[in-house]
Amino acid sequence: MEIIKKTTEEITRHALAVIDKIDEDQVSEMIETIINSDSVFIVGTGRSELVGQMFAMRLMHLGFTVYVVGDVTTPAIKETDCLIAISGSGETKTVTLAASTSKDVNASVIGITANLESTLSNSLDVAIHIDSKTKEPWKHYTSNVLKGDYDDLTPMGTLFEDSTHLFLDGLIAEFMALLGKKEQDLKMRHAIIE
Repeated sequence: MEIIKKTTEEITRHALAVIDKIDEDQVSEMIETIINSDSVFIVGTGRSELVGQMFAMRLMHLGFTVYVVGDVTTPAIKETDCLIAISGSGETKTVTLAASTSKDVNASVIGITANLESTLSNSLDVAIHIDSKTKEPWKHYTSNVLKGDYDDLTPMGTLFEDSTHLFLDGLIAEFMALLGKKEQDLKMRHAIIE
């Protein structure tokens, strides 16, 4: 239990620090882009995709038209739509291809990434920087370990994915406030065939 508590505290502390550093103007731009889009498309791979799917579900509950790239019912993206691309490294092929394809049709592209100097960044209209370790090791591994940051207990993309998940859940709360929605409104759109 000690490891569970310590790791959970570290993940939570890290996520709060990371979210505090996100550029507020970029968050405002993300909100504006989503609200003004006909449809929202979300792409990620692996655990980033799972985080994106959770966000997609909540956007749907709020009444947005939303699709997860790769689902067989996902239509073509259009100029009046936006893509939310989630990739810690910013180099995930599926995600970078989806972003560049979306730019080709003049859709807006929002990126959530730990790497602002990545292939993904070349296609972004809005960049949400989640300053976390991804699958790639920290640049200054030794100094982080000396400070007590034992990243082996948060392997690979854990810090990025957990921080992104908490940021996106916070964003849903922001949308609820902006749109005047209550939990009961979201429940009305919850699946009844499960």
